[in-house]
Amino acid sequence: MSDYQTILEKAGYPTDVLCLDFESYYTTEYSLRKMPTINYITDPRFELTGLGIGDGEPMLGDNTFDLASPEFIEPCDIDWMLRLIDYDNVTVLVKHARFDITVLQEHFGIVPKFIIDLEDLTRHYDSRMKHDLKMLAKLHKLKPKGETEDFKGLHWADMDEAKRKALAEYTITDVELETELFKIYLPKLSNPATELRLARHTLDLWLHKRFAVDLDLASKIKVQMRGKIAAAVKASGHTPKELRSKKFVDWLQDALPDGEDVPMKWSPKPRKKTGKHVLIPALSAKDAGCQQLLVHPKKEVRDLIAGRQGANAWNSHILKVGNLVSQSIANGGLLRVPINYNGCHTGRPSGGEKLNLLNFTARDRDGIVTDPLKKKTRTILSASDGYILGWADSSQIEARLAFWQSGQQDMLDKFANGVDLYSEYASKLFHEPVRKPKKTDPPDVYFRFDLMRNGVGKVNMLGDQFGLGATRLHNNFLSNPVLRPLFDNGTYDFKFCKRAIDLYREDCYKIPIYWGRLEKAFRRVIRFPHLEVEVWPSTFRNNHGTVEIELPSGRILYYRHCKIDRKGKIKWHHGPLWGGSILENITQAMNSCLLTFWVMKCEKIGISVVLTVYDDIKTMLPVDQAEEMLAKQMAIMRSLPDWAAGLPVDVEGGLSETL
Repeated sequence: MSDYQTILEKAGYPTDVLCLDFESYYTTEYSLRKMPTINYITDPRFELTGLGIGDGEPMLGDNTFDLASPEFIEPCDIDWMLRLIDYDNVTVLVKHARFDITVLQEHFGIVPKFIIDLEDLTRHYDSRMKHDLKMLAKLHKLKPKGETEDFKGLHWADMDEAKRKALAEYTITDVELETELFKIYLPKLSNPATELRLARHTLDLWLHKRFAVDLDLASKIKVQMRGKIAAAVKASGHTPKELRSKKFVDWLQDALPDGEDVPMKWSPKPRKKTGKHVLIPALSAKDAGCQQLLVHPKKEVRDLIAGRQGANAWNSHILKVGNLVSQSIANGGLLRVPINYNGCHTGRPSGGEKLNLLNFTARDRDGIVTDPLKKKTRTILSASDGYILGWADSSQIEARLAFWQSGQQDMLDKFANGVDLYSEYASKLFHEPVRKPKKTDPPDVYFRFDLMRNGVGKVNMLGDQFGLGATRLHNNFLSNPVLRPLFDNGTYDFKFCKRAIDLYREDCYKIPIYWGRLEKAFRRVIRFPHLEVEVWPSTFRNNHGTVEIELPSGRILYYRHCKIDRKGKIKWHHGPLWGGSILENITQAMNSCLLTFWVMKCEKIGISVVLTVYDDIKTMLPVDQAEEMLAKQMAIMRSLPDWAAGLPVDVEGGLSETL
C-alpha cells in the first residue's frame, strides 16, 4: 500500500483514487475568469468538450478498469463513463471542486461521497503560494502544463482531428499532474481525518443552497449606494475622473495646512528601469496615512479623500451586492456559500467567487459606528423558509488562548470567574469605572462606554498581546473617526498610548516573556535543523528549510524557506517574523482548531452550520426547534477537546431572521 493510501485508509477514505478533470467550451467573455463559477456552469452556452479520468485502479461498477494511464473521454461518452463509477468505494480527486463537482451535481445529478480537492491540500501547506497547476508543476519540476488558448472559442464539433488529439493530450497531462501533486501534498496534510472532514464541510456549504436572497432589497440598496458615491464626489468639488488623476496629489497638498505633507510610502515593487523602490503617495484605503486623512480636522482634506476613497469603496460594495444577486439567480433564488478551506495561513477560511461573506456582516465595533447602509446589506440574506439563523460567538477566545499558552493563570482565573477584562483594563487606564455598554443605555452613556471599553480597552488588549507598540497604537487611534478629535484637541496624546501599552505589559507580564520563548525556539531550529524544540504547548522542528510548528491539536503550521538574515531578523518565504507575530499565528490557528472541533460536533447531532466567521458559528435551525438547538450549539461551544484542557471558554448567542 502506498503512503497516500495509508493516509486515506486511516482517515476513513477509500484507497482507490480517481481523478476527474472536465474540459469545457469558453470564449474571451464567457469564461471562469470573467464569470462566477455557478453563472458559468448554468449558462445556456455551457458545453463539455471532454473529461480526463485516471490514476490507480478505481472501482467502476462491479468491474475494475486499469486506469493507471489516464484516459480522455469524448463528450458523447462522458455520461456513460460517469454512471459506471462506484462513488461509495472510490476517492474522487479534483482540482477546484467548486467547478468539477458542481458540474457533476448540476449536469449529471451526481455528488460523490468522498472528494478531495487538490487546492485544499496546497492551501493547507501554504495558503499564500500560487495554486494554479502551471506554477505547482514548475515548483516541483514536473512536466509543463499545456496551454488552453488553442481551444478558445471552439465547440467539440468545431475541432478537427488534430485539435481533438491536442485537447486529449492537454487533458491527460492535467490529470497526470494533479495525481502526482496529490501524492506530494496529501502527506503534508496534518490531522487528515479531521481536515478532510472540514474541507468537505466547506465544500458542502457551496453544494447545499441554503440562504434566501431579497432581490428587491438588494436593488434598493444598490441605488442608495450610488447616491453615496454621488454625494462624496460632489462634496470633493471634483469629477470622478479628476479624483483619479495625477493632479489629485497637488490638490490634496494645497488643501493640507502649512507644514503638513501628503503621506508617503515606499512602492511595494521596485521600478523596472532602476530596480529600486521609490516613495509614492500613501493613498490606498489600507494605508494608515490615508485613514488619518479621512478623519483630518480640516473639512476640505476630509472631503477630497472621502471623494476619492468613497467612490472606490462604495463601488466595491455595489459590485458585491450585484454579484450576490447574479449568483442567487443562477441558483434559482438561493445562494451557495463560496468559502475557501484554509484560505489563510492560520487555517481560517477565506471568501471566494468575488463574494466574501466573511466580511459581509458589517457592524459597529471598536467604538466606530459603521455606516447604516453597510449594516443594511446583511439583511439581504436570510434563512430558508421554515428556518431561522442561530449565531454563537466564542467570547474573547484569542485573548484566552494567549494567556493559556503563556501560563498567565491570574488572567485565566478572571476569565473563568466572568470578569470582563476589557472593562477592567479600561477602568485602570481612564481612572474611572468602565463596563460593557448595554442596548438599554441612553445614547450618550452607550457611546462613552463603547468608546472606552471597545474603542480603547479592547483594541489595545487584542493588539498588544501580539506586540502592538505605542507608535502603531497611536496611528490606529488617529485613524479612528471617534478618537481622532480627542487627540487633535489634546485630550489624549502619544504619552497616553505609551501608558496604555505599559499598563498592559505590567498586568499581562507573561505575554512578552512568551514572545521571547517562541522566537528563541524558532531561531534555534533554523540554526540547528536536527533539533526539535518544545515551547508548551507547541513543538518546533525544521524539515529541510521549512520550519514546522506542531500545535497541541496535531495541526502543523508550515513556514517555507526560513533563514536568519544579515541583520539577525527571522525571514521566511512571505516576510519577516518575530515572537509577537509567531504567537499571533499560533493563537489564530488554535482558534481555527477549536472552531473545527465545535463545527464537527454540531454537524454530528444534526445542527446545520452554514457559516463560520472567525470565532462566530452561524447555524440554520428549524423554527419550531430553534431555542432548543441553539442551547445545544452553545453548550457544544463551551466544551473542549482534550488538548485544550484548562482553557476557560464562554459563549454568547442568539437567533436572527437575517444574516
